[in-house]
Amino acid sequence: MSFDTPLFFVLFAVVFVLLRSLPRLGGLLLLAASVVFYSFAGPLDMMLVLAMMILNYAISFGVAKDRRWLAVAVIVNLAVLVFFKYRHFLFPGMAEEIRDFYQGEIMIPLGISFYVFQALAYQADLAYGRFPLIRSFWHFALFILFFPHMMAGPIVRASILEPQVARAYTGHLKQRRYWALGLGLCVLGLAKKVGIADSLAPHVEAVFMHGPANVFSAWLGAALFAFQIYFDFSGYSDIAVGTGYLLGFRLPINFRQPYLAIDPQGFWQRWHITLSTWIRDYVYIPLGGRRVGGNIQQMAVLLATMGLAGLWHGANWTFVLWGLFWGAYVGAWRLAAPLLEKLGRGRWLLHFTVVIVLWVFFRAANVSDAFAFIGGMAGFPQGTYRLASTDTGVLLSSLGLALLLVSHVAEAWINDFKRVVRLRRWNGPFSWGLLTSLAFWFVMLPKPLANPFIYFRF
Repeated sequence: MSFDTPLFFVLFAVVFVLLRSLPRLGGLLLLAASVVFYSFAGPLDMMLVLAMMILNYAISFGVAKDRRWLAVAVIVNLAVLVFFKYRHFLFPGMAEEIRDFYQGEIMIPLGISFYVFQALAYQADLAYGRFPLIRSFWHFALFILFFPHMMAGPIVRASILEPQVARAYTGHLKQRRYWALGLGLCVLGLAKKVGIADSLAPHVEAVFMHGPANVFSAWLGAALFAFQIYFDFSGYSDIAVGTGYLLGFRLPINFRQPYLAIDPQGFWQRWHITLSTWIRDYVYIPLGGRRVGGNIQQMAVLLATMGLAGLWHGANWTFVLWGLFWGAYVGAWRLAAPLLEKLGRGRWLLHFTVVIVLWVFFRAANVSDAFAFIGGMAGFPQGTYRLASTDTGVLLSSLGLALLLVSHVAEAWINDFKRVVRLRRWNGPFSWGLLTSLAFWFVMLPKPLANPFIYFRF
């Protein structure tokens, strides 16, 4: 079930009304709603997430007593993740045998990367004393299954979510204060997804399927994908955080206008923030981070960390290369930092150009297509698709791209803390009605093509 469908609108409205009418049953109502929400993914997906929830709950009691149980938790979670997501990539022969045994393909369960990483973070925090054991099965179930974020994040730590889960079960969630803010985020997210990302999708699909016919189409196609994936994924995250506010939960912000960053470190502090911090805390720092010896060792740690981050996104060498190139880019920027400082604002243009090029590996179907596309960006196009065939088309396309960047700046202006506080002051029936109507309008807009949220596939 997708956030931009009438079915979700109806489900959420029912949950919202029941939660207001029966606050003491808030935890059970949200748990039931989460089960109903995820059940639309299919019975096998539902059975798997319930099994993973029960396994992690049982293992956590061992982890709380003996840190060595953490190895069991890691093995169980990663084994399930590898089987469902990476079997073709790591064991192609075995994958064929599995397909023959089941007489069909086993699809990647929706949201598996997100709920597995959330469970692993909890087990690690529990093992090292950063968070106490969640003894209640019902609390743990809602911690894993809470529907606004379980499909594609944000990845929420137990220290943030569990206290709110506890308040839900005691009927002490604070809702009304944040309704205008939550509705505003939902409208913003729907506008990003339905109004921008879905409009860019056909052009991006065409240029990457057929290849760019000229240099302009190559650069424009890569840039359009950069904005498509941003507006698509940040739109989902905005809706997730917004629905959380409406239900009385405060989920972490996952995006802070990453294309305004002037260096790679700033980008990862603004893009998919909860995954970036997860990788920093549970992969990069345990591998040594910046504490390891010289430049070569630090580069090796960066390559290993970002390579794993790329692999997390999918079982394809394009994702691995995307991660490795990002690791090399971060390391190179660090080494060249004194020289790059002299560029002043030119650092943003250089950095943004590299980001656009790297997105090609993320979007391309395979490695050869990625390099062919980049060859088109370098002046050696091999494809047949033109995003603009006339001078007027080139001008309008360039103007449209500039407006996308302007919208990015405008979003940063809207999300300024003072303006968010002002929105809270407007919290009242008129704002609620207006924002709800806008959200319903976006949901009901006709969709000629099915464009599920991009990160659902991860």
